[in-house]
Amino acid sequence: MKVLLCGVLTAVPLLSYVPEASARVVTSVDRGAAAVAYWTPERMAHATPLGGRTGRFGPATKVPVARGVPGSRVIGALFFNSGSGGHYCTASVVRTPKRNMLLTAAHCLYSQSTHAWHRHIVFVPRYAAGHRPYGTWPIWLMVADKRWLQRGDPDFDFAFAAVQIMGGRRIADVVGANTLEINQGPGIQVLVSGYPAKENYPADRAVGCTGRAYRQSRTQMRFDCHGFYGGTSGSPWLSDYDGHTQTGHVVGVIGGYQEGGSEEWRSYSPIFTADTARLLNTADDRA
Repeated sequence: MKVLLCGVLTAVPLLSYVPEASARVVTSVDRGAAAVAYWTPERMAHATPLGGRTGRFGPATKVPVARGVPGSRVIGALFFNSGSGGHYCTASVVRTPKRNMLLTAAHCLYSQSTHAWHRHIVFVPRYAAGHRPYGTWPIWLMVADKRWLQRGDPDFDFAFAAVQIMGGRRIADVVGANTLEINQGPGIQVLVSGYPAKENYPADRAVGCTGRAYRQSRTQMRFDCHGFYGGTSGSPWLSDYDGHTQTGHVVGVIGGYQEGGSEEWRSYSPIFTADTARLLNTADDRA
């Protein structure tokens, strides 16, 4: 796979420099059939969520509870090996001219603790209890902002990843895509959907919750709803969701402050800005 991050080069396999404001490219031999074959049903069943979010401390006020949903074609589970075993996050398809791009949290692609990119990464749209109704799509390009990768800046804990063409088809042509919206800050009504830890939600499928995004800080939003345990990192925050197309305008992802939150009832997201749009354009240019 390739990984995009601008700035000083480091010892990453098959690294090449590009001049954009956020570009480092890593190419891996773990592509296509090899990545798909790696994720056997057994490995998926035993994958654990990235990160842990507890319910030790209840919210000060009553908040809604996420419920199991049929799922959206444009939202799926992101499986990967971090070097310490198989894990999963959540990702979603985002609209670009090349129709092959995903959006997730940066910490779902790169480990701050080991300073290494994850391997064997695949996306399964509308994953549910081992079922892969729209196939398994291997990732070959990853793009993240150097301010997050180099110093863990929570304001840039978002990333883009391109999936390979499968069977001659591009993923957005198969499942559809959300549209990235920037500067859509606190106060907006959103639907948030993702894949919580199986130990907390044994159904092993997506949950969803609708509510309002509130300001956490000048650069961060928060969303209160029970049920967003580990595994929901990267879950899209969607405004104007259309149940027919199963798409909307994506204004955030679970990530950012505390890598998305330490408690299952409060989630965070960086506020998307022109930097987010530029990063997406860079990813599409390189895809």
